[in-house]
Amino acid sequence: MVKLMALAPQNQTQNQSDFGFRGHLPTFIQQFLSFRHFRVRVGTTLSDTFIQSEGVPQGSVLSVTLFIAHISSIISVLQPSISGTLYVDDLQISCQGSDIYRIQRQLQSAINDIVGWCEQNGHTISAVKSSCVHFCRKRSLHPDPTLYVHNQPIPVVSKARFLGVIFDSKLTFLPHILDLRKRCEKALNILKVLSNTSWGADRTSLLRVYQAVILSRIDYGSVVYGSARASALRKLYPVHHSA
Repeated sequence: MVKLMALAPQNQTQNQSDFGFRGHLPTFIQQFLSFRHFRVRVGTTLSDTFIQSEGVPQGSVLSVTLFIAHISSIISVLQPSISGTLYVDDLQISCQGSDIYRIQRQLQSAINDIVGWCEQNGHTISAVKSSCVHFCRKRSLHPDPTLYVHNQPIPVVSKARFLGVIFDSKLTFLPHILDLRKRCEKALNILKVLSNTSWGADRTSLLRVYQAVILSRIDYGSVVYGSARASALRKLYPVHHSA
C-alpha cells in the first residue's frame, strides 16, 4: 500500500460541466477563484499586494468542497490491476499478487500516472510525506518494493495510519489496538472526574459521556481491526469494564 498526499490545489483545468454544474454556478466558482489578492502582515507591517494565481482560499467554507470536486478524478488514471481509495487529500493505492517484482512495476507505473495527473492539474506529490507498507505473512526472506516519486524513494515502513486506523505489515492490528487503548485511557479520566459522589454527574449523563468519548473511538474502524486475534482484542476489555 502506498499512501500519497496531494497538495497545492489548482482549479483551472477541471471542466466544471463534468460534475453537472449548470446555470450561473460555474461562473460563480470561476469568479470566486480568480484574481484573489492577499497581503502578509508581520506585527503592524503589511506587505505588498499579491495575486493568488492558484489554489482555494484558506479557511473558506467552499474550499474543502471545491478541493474534493477537483481531485476526485485522480482515481480514474489508475489501471484495473491497481486498487485505490481517496478521502479528501489522503490517497491510498494497492496491488496484490505473489510476484513482488510485478507488483513493484505496476505500483510504480500507477505512481507515474498519478504524478503526471498532478503536474497537469496543479498538485504536488511529496515522497517524504508518503509511505509504503509491504503486507506479507511469509516467514522467509523477501525484498520490499522500491518505489519512487520524481527519483525520490518512498519510505518503506512497518506500519502506517490511514484514516485513523493503523495498518501494520502483518495485519495483526496490534499497534492500532495499543494506540486505541492509550487514547481511551486518557478519555477515561473524564469519567473519573465526573463520577464524584458528592457533585458528580448522574448515571445517565456518565453513560452518554462514555458513549461519546470512549465507545465511539472503540467502534470506529472496528469493522477493519475486528479481524485481529482474540488475545489482542481483549486488551480493550479493561477500558470498557473500567468505564
